Amino acid sequence: MAEYKTTVALEIGAQSVTMGVFTPSGKGYALSRYARREIVLDPLEEGMRMDYVSSAIAELVTELKVKGSDVRNVVSGQQVFMRFIKLIALEDSDIAEQVSYEAQQHIPFPLDEIQWDYQELPDRGTGETEVLLVAIKKDVLDNLNSQVEGSGLKTRSVDCSITSLYNAFRVSYPEEEEPVMILDIGAKTTDIIFAEAGRFFTRSVTAAGAFVTNSIAREYNMSFRDAEKLKVESGIVSLGNGFTEELTEQEAALATTIRNAMNRLSSEVQRTINHYRGQYKGSAPVKAYICGGGARMPYAVEFLQSTLNIPVEYLNPIAAFNIGSKVDEEALAMDALCLGPVAGAAVTGAKVGEFSIDLVPTSVGKERAEKQMLPKVLAGGLIAVAGAAVFAWAADKTAADAEKMLKTAQPAAEELQSISDSIESEKDKYDRAKRELETLNQHYAMRTAYPELIKQISERSASVKFWFTEFAPLINYEADKVTITDSVEVKGTRLIDPNKSRNAGNNSSINQAPEAVDVRSRNKAPMVTAICMSGYTSKKPGDDRSQAQRQVIYDLVAKNFDERSADSLFSYQNADVLKNMNHYYQFIDSKGSRGKVSVPDYVEKFMLIMPLKNPIAIPELSEGK
Repeated sequence: MAEYKTTVALEIGAQSVTMGVFTPSGKGYALSRYARREIVLDPLEEGMRMDYVSSAIAELVTELKVKGSDVRNVVSGQQVFMRFIKLIALEDSDIAEQVSYEAQQHIPFPLDEIQWDYQELPDRGTGETEVLLVAIKKDVLDNLNSQVEGSGLKTRSVDCSITSLYNAFRVSYPEEEEPVMILDIGAKTTDIIFAEAGRFFTRSVTAAGAFVTNSIAREYNMSFRDAEKLKVESGIVSLGNGFTEELTEQEAALATTIRNAMNRLSSEVQRTINHYRGQYKGSAPVKAYICGGGARMPYAVEFLQSTLNIPVEYLNPIAAFNIGSKVDEEALAMDALCLGPVAGAAVTGAKVGEFSIDLVPTSVGKERAEKQMLPKVLAGGLIAVAGAAVFAWAADKTAADAEKMLKTAQPAAEELQSISDSIESEKDKYDRAKRELETLNQHYAMRTAYPELIKQISERSASVKFWFTEFAPLINYEADKVTITDSVEVKGTRLIDPNKSRNAGNNSSINQAPEAVDVRSRNKAPMVTAICMSGYTSKKPGDDRSQAQRQVIYDLVAKNFDERSADSLFSYQNADVLKNMNHYYQFIDSKGSRGKVSVPDYVEKFMLIMPLKNPIAIPELSEGK
């Protein structure tokens, strides 16, 4: 049943903080008032982000006069991990417990370091239960919560922007039944959401507002802040076909730079559509809605419509809400595209949304637990008082009466002991089943690890400018400690020895303890910790130092596999890679040290080292194999 109460909603995005106050209006809500603050930081200033966020929240609390209020928080999609998990339907199964087991396999951190919640998705008649798992690191969540509560607010719940935006969409567009796609173009990520009858799917890509700003900064050799200002004040998306003829030379150059950057977004969206249709058997969207700060760029709708070949419209996430008299409707016309997550928080609070995700900060969880314990403490006190009275009365009885009572209670005690023995037996069965399930989960994770790695690499590295010829798992390899100019150490840690695999069976080609890595002296079990990828990139004949072609490979790793991407399977950050490139890249000239041609002059050989977020266990081999 809907509970329309005044709701204060707060979204903490990558480059903005937004707060809205929603009040009951008829059978729904009204946007009573709202405010936003932009937070534009140069990448070098990321360490100061929390200070800016805290200041922005404090300003919004004062402006909207909501100090002391309960608030429903929304965190950006880039800060959470989202996984779609299929569970086998079991009789008398506890879905929460199954999800907990699966979370250990899908989340790249120990469970005691994360806070997670899940949402069961509609049954599609496949015999499996599908759930959406949403998780966030506890230290990130608690840090954000401290900024909120330090500004005089009290956290009521924490949702993520993706599910919150979806709730707002469903309430504002209840008549939309055909398969559609929502593009929330934020600062650091674009959240792609597919909505169709009985289905929900989402994926985040890094082609977003900051990617466009960085492209402008590189093209014009200016700071990030200046590039962002230029983009906001003068930027438009070129539509090609003579579109820039009526612009000045400077305007045309800027529009073309932005279009080139937006082409990356278009390609990622098309790739995601193909993935959704192929892997999840979803329907192709017949329409796209766009929202978020990046959607406000002039001609973004027209550009995406021409490149995606489907109708594209602006999303109005507050279409179902009345607008309060204190709201500046002229300002709202520009800001509405950015209000989806806070509107969705109000929908969640009224219990009319399709999703109900609550990521509970540590301090909030303790407070809730204390409130739940209070009735039990009171009940325990009453029982203690009653027990004392009974004891006082019993003390006045004669010893004969006490013995009579003991004889009467003996059969009941024996019956309770029998029940206790049965419970203990069932608990042993449960513990055995739990251990078997954990073992099966481990085997399943080992079986799917390499296909998932290859699949992600294939999806994110499709290009005509380079190709891979080797995929080699590395045992106990520490990329940050090894310079790969000399590849001897890399060869010594390969899981598969190519020389053995050509001359013997597959089993004999597995290196259990490579000489280059003494795992026993380090007291480490042999695990695959990195992937070595070798291949070739095309270049101009005679150009042995083709930086432009090498940049393609640099961009592949730095931009497509950064560990801060919610679904990246690899463990490095762009800045660390750029500072220590010789730990991750090796390029081999077409001529060897003695001038001998080692590869054709029109290509250049390269090697990549890609550390894994989650090490992969090496299967034990039987004796003699």
